[in-house]
Amino acid sequence: MGFDPQIFLTEYADAYNARDPESLREFFALDDPRFAVFEDYSGKLFDGDDYGAILEGAFDATAEMSFELLRCDRFGDFAVVHAIQKIEERDEEEGIAEALIRATLWVSVAGEAARIVTAHYSLVPDSEAECCLPGGCQG
Repeated sequence: MGFDPQIFLTEYADAYNARDPESLREFFALDDPRFAVFEDYSGKLFDGDDYGAILEGAFDATAEMSFELLRCDRFGDFAVVHAIQKIEERDEEEGIAEALIRATLWVSVAGEAARIVTAHYSLVPDSEAECCLPGGCQG
């Protein structure tokens, strides 16, 4: 299968932005026994059933999602995609709130359509004192 990570990420974000949980679910191999999503910021590891229920929440979402592709490496029937996921919420009173999330996605490219089998999401640290180490700022 030809796999274009930029198209994959764009279509994933488009499904979220369309508030279409069924289309969004198609990007994940929820029924694969290897499926797992770890969210660093929540400290939770989700299986396919739990994450499928979370994806239903896209229907009520108001933020917009986009991705910046950092790198993609292919390992046989898998592609490892490293990206920055941007979630942007616009509020007339609050202005714009933005979350930047590091996304590492293991994508199965063995079938007819690419599916995320496992993922790790973590917040990008602020470039403040807590991310500065001896030798320079790491954020």
